[in-house]
Amino acid sequence: MSAGLTTDSTMNVPEAGAHLPVLLYVVNSLNAGGTERLVVDMSLAFSKQYTVVVACLDEPGVWAEDLRCRGVAVHCLWRQPGLDLSMPVRLAKLCKTSGVTVIHAHQCTPWFYAALARLFYRKPRLLLEEHGRFYPEVDHPIRRWLNRLLIRRLTHRFVAVSDDIRSRLVRYEGLDAAQVEVVYNGVRAAVPLAPDTRAAIRSQLGFGPEDLVVGTVGRFDPIKNLPMLVRALAKAIASCNGRVKGLLVGGGPEESRIIEMVAQTGLQEHVRLTGFRSDARQLAQCMDLFVLSSFSEGTSMALLEAMAAGVPTAVTAVGGNPEVVLDGSTGWVVPSDATDALAAVIAKVHDGRVYAEQKGWEGQKRFLSHFSFDRMIDRYAQMYRELQVMET
Repeated sequence: MSAGLTTDSTMNVPEAGAHLPVLLYVVNSLNAGGTERLVVDMSLAFSKQYTVVVACLDEPGVWAEDLRCRGVAVHCLWRQPGLDLSMPVRLAKLCKTSGVTVIHAHQCTPWFYAALARLFYRKPRLLLEEHGRFYPEVDHPIRRWLNRLLIRRLTHRFVAVSDDIRSRLVRYEGLDAAQVEVVYNGVRAAVPLAPDTRAAIRSQLGFGPEDLVVGTVGRFDPIKNLPMLVRALAKAIASCNGRVKGLLVGGGPEESRIIEMVAQTGLQEHVRLTGFRSDARQLAQCMDLFVLSSFSEGTSMALLEAMAAGVPTAVTAVGGNPEVVLDGSTGWVVPSDATDALAAVIAKVHDGRVYAEQKGWEGQKRFLSHFSFDRMIDRYAQMYRELQVMET
């Protein structure tokens, strides 16, 4: 790919005479994922208050064209492998030509390059939002030192999507806890499925009205630890006389491994893998238990969507999961990679459907009070206003 600013001649460039302040989101790409989905939703939410521009460091991704069609400019910088020292210069050029007022960098790599871009063009104010971390976490003392010495000094606001992520920013990125505000992710609740529609979709997927459908939605990535879910399903299916079914929605690098694992454990008749689906939110509403078996999480968008729909949830005790799901109150929290514990939760839900539904209702109430999309947008709107009037 070209190392130039963009190779796509169809990109939308803000008009020079536009009076709205310009908000730039910097992200690795717009491929399907929780962070990327949030960038799309926030871009559209703020498009009436700001001229919104998105810069993708690596590739445009599957959602880029949709944003362009809806009037949001998407640029791709085609970052080169390793440390690409041309990236800050090209980001600074984009900021200057577009008249960017506020930069919102999603995750630490976009933050690093956006901060360095301010060495070449100082006008924009910079906000970091960290969504998730690598697993296992690796300590880089030189990076931490560079952040403390330079990168954080070029940044005006710091946001983590959970208390756990804030602690990791302090431990691994050299930030001070007092600098970092926690703003939980938010999603819009989907339109509830009518009972007949839900039953019809379940039937199309091969599930009967008495089946307990246990599933997940998301990218099939090693960090999601989907083998734990498959193993737990195998144990629960054996203990519940086959009335437990699995529904795994998504695609990614682990997809072929999970397909093979399902076959090896003889679960082909019990577990449905749909691949990537644009109607994933509807499919989540067809589940009786939503599971997040990750090794690490920030604040999962798919988890919030399940809670918003009143679907009971079970998660591993990692990252922001225990901050979202309150064990025994709004759902279940099990230790990381604890297959037997997750299988026991599935069996408990199988034996107590009404009890599980109550957990789903409690989870829905918690979503409405803590994780609504409007609540999140209001907080960022206030931050953007504060950044615009901040002195250099």
